[in-house]
This record gives sequence, structure tokens and C-alpha cells, in this order.
Amino acid sequence: MKHSVSAIVLGFFAAFNTAAPTPDDKPDAGQVTITGVTYGGTGCKAGTAHISNSPDWSTFTIIFDEYQPTIGPGSKFSDHVKNCNINFKVNYPPGYQYTIYKTDYTGYALLDAGVTVKQTSSYWFAGFVNDKPTFQSTWIGPYNDQYHFTDTLQSALYSPCGNSTTLNINTQVVMTSTKLKAQGLFNPQPAIDTLTISKYQHAYGVNWRRCN
Repeated sequence: MKHSVSAIVLGFFAAFNTAAPTPDDKPDAGQVTITGVTYGGTGCKAGTAHISNSPDWSTFTIIFDEYQPTIGPGSKFSDHVKNCNINFKVNYPPGYQYTIYKTDYTGYALLDAGVTVKQTSSYWFAGFVNDKPTFQSTWIGPYNDQYHFTDTLQSALYSPCGNSTTLNINTQVVMTSTKLKAQGLFNPQPAIDTLTISKYQHAYGVNWRRCN
């Protein structure tokens, strides 16, 4: 089941720009809205993901309470694999396109020797499933530290012209081990609570352009 987060006015769409576009390159902030965000998966059950933003909308973040795969003695396969599918329903004026140009991931990994974690992330617009960039990041134990990495998307992944559309983002984390008694924790509590980050989180950057 997918859980609806909220409807949000996206001033952040106007704020997220790496190339300092001219005013004509982006719609007015008040013309852009997220009419809904839904999420679902074994790593993001209903009520366990939260949206936050900086005062100037220069950061847009989803924070996860329970995206925490584990591996070790007594664990089940369902503990080793977690996923989350997120859908952003965005409305904006005709004549513009947008893209998520990067995603920053922050969390913590505690892995014994022999344990490997792989995170896979895919991005696509509704109706364009064949145009789906996919990224993979890997951690290999022993590892006991905070991590931060970025997916940087190709500029070609823009929303279609003429219609508002839904952006889909799917992430999956898989833990494996070559040692029977080795243990692994991904984004464990209370380890994260002692750091400057509070939870496992995704932060998204957005760019706009006029349709050709």
C-alpha cells in the first residue's frame, strides 16, 4: 500500500538551479505544486517517511524511519532486502520541463567483514519507463561510519512537454554475506542518533527549462 504524504507548493523548484537560469527559463514559484507524494515498499511503510525543507526551499528532503535492512544469525531474507517506490505528482504550466538533476543520500552503515550492501536507484517519468537511468552504490565490510553519496542524472531526463506528469523514484537495498556469523546493519538506531543526521535521508535537486 502507498501512503500519501501531502500537497506542497514548490517554491523549491525555482530555488534549485545550478546554471543560474534566466527568469524565462522557469515558471513562477506559485505556478508549481506537488499535488501529492505517495510512497510504498518494505522500507517505507505507511507513516514512516517524512518530507521537510529548508526555509528558502533550497533543500527538499525525505527522511525514513524504518529503511533499515539487516543481516546476521537469525535474520530472514525479508530482513536482507528493503525497497521504496516514491511518486511525485507535479503540476506546472505548459511550456516548461523539469528534471531531478541529482539526489544526495546520507545514512550510516555498520558492517562486519564479509558483509556487502548494494543500493540501486532508478528514476523515470510516467509513460517513459524505457527511459530509466539506474545507479548502484556498494559498501563492503568491515565498515562502521556515516556515508554520503550522490546520484547525478543525465540532463536528458526531463519531463515531457505539454503535460504535467508523475516522477517515479525507486530505491532498493540488498545485504549479502559470505560469512555465516557476520552481521550487518544499514541505517541503524541508535547509531544515527549520535550523529548530525537524524535518519536515513534523500535530498533532491531540481532544474527547469523552457520547452523547445
